[in-house]
Amino acid sequence: MECSESFYKDCFIDGLKDRSCGPEEKTKIMEMLSRVEKETEELDVDGDEEPDLGERLEGLDLDGDAGAIWKRLTEKERNEFDQMTKDGRLGHLVEVWTPWWTPQAKQLIQDEDDHTVQSQKFPKVKVDIVDLAVLLPKSKPSSGVKYNVVGALYAYCFVCRLHNGGHWDTPVESAQELLIVSDATNKEIVYNSPGEVIQSCIQRVTKSTFGRETSTGFNISLLEDIISIIRGPSQERPLEYLTMALSEFLHIIRKAKKRVSKGLKMGKYKGDNSMKKDLFACEKKVDFYLSWLQRLGMALHTLVPELVLEHSAAESDLDDVEKKRLELEGFWGGKQKPQQRKMIEEIT
Repeated sequence: MECSESFYKDCFIDGLKDRSCGPEEKTKIMEMLSRVEKETEELDVDGDEEPDLGERLEGLDLDGDAGAIWKRLTEKERNEFDQMTKDGRLGHLVEVWTPWWTPQAKQLIQDEDDHTVQSQKFPKVKVDIVDLAVLLPKSKPSSGVKYNVVGALYAYCFVCRLHNGGHWDTPVESAQELLIVSDATNKEIVYNSPGEVIQSCIQRVTKSTFGRETSTGFNISLLEDIISIIRGPSQERPLEYLTMALSEFLHIIRKAKKRVSKGLKMGKYKGDNSMKKDLFACEKKVDFYLSWLQRLGMALHTLVPELVLEHSAAESDLDDVEKKRLELEGFWGGKQKPQQRKMIEEIT
């Protein structure tokens, strides 16, 4: 997954803020800062002298002054930190979550004897899913439901990836993000193609406050996630991953709704019931999608070729952008200054 460099920076800041973070972890973070400083000094050919790291961080509290610590790094140190995130040197400091729908997980779920690993790794499937015929005794669902489910899957994968697998730790925040990313989960809206719903989700992410934490590569990886979930673990279990994904989506919404209801009673949300109403509408939608899935879910498999084309087109666009970026960087020659880098980002 290509995630933005802000992911590691945010992990660094959160790690410093986290009061549950033990001395060993904080020592590790400070050692990382020292390595950043050392590598920056090695790259420094201007001869400008800066106070050493210890002097600049003297008197700061790791628990309360995380933002101040980041600000006291020099521009060269922050740039080097960003470069270290891009080339993988900081990857060992943050354990990247492996989604349960990946090929590695596929091997585990096919191992019938490994019940312990399965129960820990995979989401619990909702029990007693209501039959679609009971929900719609005299009518048929719209043919566009399958596109809405794709939107729900995009939102689910996005939130799982955004929180690096820790979406359960903050259910209210995760639920709010699920609602933001996909209109298909809480509003009456109809899409006509996989591409249309995917672009709608991307646009909503871009406009959101957490859009800065994503990249084109990140969005491409989400298409891969959706395709993997739809394909499932095997031909014998074609709807298993889909049922798991929507079930966990529903469980997050329900957990968030309980916390919001409790918060309203305690005056936490100042009597604003809009969030509770949105969560209730979303719960009903996803509940319906689960019922639809059991009867008509195979229709999603017919969308895989279109989703693969969307993925290929997105990769091609990304390649074009990277080629243009390289051309511009070649024009500047050598390592770009901040203002030049900003210009490249604006053009590409």
